[in-house]
Amino acid sequence: MRLAIAATPGLSLCGREAAARAFDDGSAARIPSHGNGSKTVRIAALQVRRFEDCEGLRTDPFRAGFSMEDVFISIGRRLDRYEALLERAAEQNCQLVVLTEDITALSRLMRYLDDVSLFRRAVEYQTGLIHDRYTALSQRHGMHIVACYFAAEGDDIFNVADLFAPGTGRIGRYRKVHLPQYELWQVKPGDGFPAFETELGWISMLICYDQMWPEASTCCALSGAQIICHPSAAVLRDYRMRTRAMDHQLFYVSSCRQESRIVSPRAEILADGGDRDPAVVWADIDVQGATLAQPYFYETLYSGIRDHKERHLKFRRPESYGVITRQRTPLHGHYPAAGVADTPEKIEKVYATMKEMIHRHQHGETVPYHWRW
Repeated sequence: MRLAIAATPGLSLCGREAAARAFDDGSAARIPSHGNGSKTVRIAALQVRRFEDCEGLRTDPFRAGFSMEDVFISIGRRLDRYEALLERAAEQNCQLVVLTEDITALSRLMRYLDDVSLFRRAVEYQTGLIHDRYTALSQRHGMHIVACYFAAEGDDIFNVADLFAPGTGRIGRYRKVHLPQYELWQVKPGDGFPAFETELGWISMLICYDQMWPEASTCCALSGAQIICHPSAAVLRDYRMRTRAMDHQLFYVSSCRQESRIVSPRAEILADGGDRDPAVVWADIDVQGATLAQPYFYETLYSGIRDHKERHLKFRRPESYGVITRQRTPLHGHYPAAGVADTPEKIEKVYATMKEMIHRHQHGETVPYHWRW
């Protein structure tokens, strides 16, 4: 695999920094090809933290002066920013590009329960808009795109990762299965982990909190995924991505606001966005050949199967894994039956505490809650 850093003013485009070639003139590198049925694909993740042209917009419902019109303006400007980054990715001949979770930044509205109609209005406004824009962008650039956003489906709202393909439009949708408790206040969870066949290979998507359950990536792999695309608001730790990629013999791509990564089936970090803002993080991957062992690898000798992924599949013992899918496992006996804030009274109490912490933070106070565990 050849990895590269392409330099463009005002933008970081990064592959693996060691042993990398720089394209100072911003030109695109030629995508290599291999024989023996191998398929080399250039995949990328976008990462961006600051949206300068959205600063000053009154999009936070927990602050005085909130404006729904500003929310609509913010949605458009954020989509414009991602569109410009997709242009950069297209200049580098990227064939699959993954965007981060909640590209239009509606999470504050999603957690605002004083008027739940606000979140629904924003979601209904953007659902068709995002679909149409990314259908057109995929076609324009001849590129597969994974876009993650809140989408309305009838009376329900889902946190979705949509897969767009050139000439086809949306070919797949994953609905986030594992939702943080506050997300369940207004968003419905999905119920499956599909894989979608493309000309690049089989692709699955996960979203943010799904990273905490290894069963999620296992289901993607057993559905046929060769690449997992994982948009996330929280950074996916490198050890978690490397473990998932190697366990399931697939490529793992995370798109976060920083430290977006691409990891190989051999647990190699092929590209890491670090703290660059913004950045297009990319690498060339050999989709077909990456899971093949050396011809004289001992397990190949004993089994007659060279492909690690095929061998793992055929040596599985699913009759021994029943505890994984049981509704109540022996572990449940170690914990009390109650404990989840899932009643109106408990949610109201949690919501009141959350609002207090938000307002204290807005007034410059230090609050005791954090995201790390």
